[in-house]
Amino acid sequence: MKASALRSAIEADRSAIGSYVMMDNAASAGILAHLGYDFIVIDQQHAAIDLRGLQSAVAATKGTSCAPIVRVHPRRPDQIEWALDLGAHGVVVPLVNSPDDALLATQACRYPPVGRRSVAALRNVLERGKEYMRESNDDVVCIIQIEHFEAVECIDEILDIGGIDAVMPGHVDLAMSMGHTIDYGSSVSNAVPDEVAKAMSVIEVACASRSIPVIPVVGSPKEYGSALQKGQKIACCNTDFHLFMSAAASQLAGCKAEEEK
Repeated sequence: MKASALRSAIEADRSAIGSYVMMDNAASAGILAHLGYDFIVIDQQHAAIDLRGLQSAVAATKGTSCAPIVRVHPRRPDQIEWALDLGAHGVVVPLVNSPDDALLATQACRYPPVGRRSVAALRNVLERGKEYMRESNDDVVCIIQIEHFEAVECIDEILDIGGIDAVMPGHVDLAMSMGHTIDYGSSVSNAVPDEVAKAMSVIEVACASRSIPVIPVVGSPKEYGSALQKGQKIACCNTDFHLFMSAAASQLAGCKAEEEK
């Protein structure tokens, strides 16, 4: 079985660029995949994407090397199983605030005797090969999100749970938990107050000491460049929602400017 693009990037310590899919259709997932993004994160936590929508979004990546990853709701191992059985190459698990939360996530990603995932991944056997059942425990990517000050306070205990493949800090939620509001609706940016930046550094140092990759959410190529300088080679750059909004606003402004000439 060929390893997923994101798993390969993690194992080889090479760069990979992804994007969130938050719009409730498979078209943007297919566009991003066919443009050459290494992975997409299909957001079931906050977007209006049901199981049929998830199935369509995953299917839209077929024929590309893009790895479909799904962000599920926190503490929902059933959703992790649904996502993986529908063909996702991994999951992003939000609001992991304790070692128990981390264990729940990692065990739902793996078959026994390592984990507690139930066996019924016929779609994966069909599409990725009969080796899937034997090799998936090493292929599925389990990404956890640290996005609350309580999680930062016990970050070492959380990361000592085996099976965590990467950490995606949730800087917007982390800031809110610390009393700061980040402007998220108009754009994606990882600029945060100093207090939050210090908490992010605690996460990064803890990950580095265990060779666990940090996958930041960035809003621009410039922010991705900053991440690269910190050694963070894998990043989730923006969302389809924000990219569409930005491009549409720019085009509208350009048309209005033509009217005024």
